[in-house]
Amino acid sequence: MLATAAWADSPQQLLEMYAEQAVAEDSAFEGFSAERGRAFYQTKHTQSDGTEYSCASCHHEDPRREQFAHQDKIPCRACHFPAEAYTERHKIRRQLLPLSPLTNVARFNDTQRAQTWFKRNCEFVLARECSAREKGDVLTWLLSLPAE
Repeated sequence: MLATAAWADSPQQLLEMYAEQAVAEDSAFEGFSAERGRAFYQTKHTQSDGTEYSCASCHHEDPRREQFAHQDKIPCRACHFPAEAYTERHKIRRQLLPLSPLTNVARFNDTQRAQTWFKRNCEFVLARECSAREKGDVLTWLLSLPAE
């Protein structure tokens, strides 16, 4: 899988990689869905402490917009988790640039970075890793959004 990941340097190539992985996970895979991606992004999942988070909790309901910690609805836990890693330098204002690759061209053009953040964020929101289909659905939805 690592050899395949090395060539994915654009959102479209990343989608192709996720499609290969999705077929390996489920031979009945028939493609990604922007609608499933939108629903996945917006669905709230209950955490062990009773709070609820979705992808939109940290990345903004409209992924074409940036989000600011301590000014928007980003939960403190998103920036200050795990608590033992929190230091004084983390008190600065945190800006999350738009998640949409159409608004932020730096998104989803580096496989290692995309994989790292999907892993971290899926474990944070879902308490598990996302499947290739879930990643592909979200990316398909992000790419389907009209420019603002």
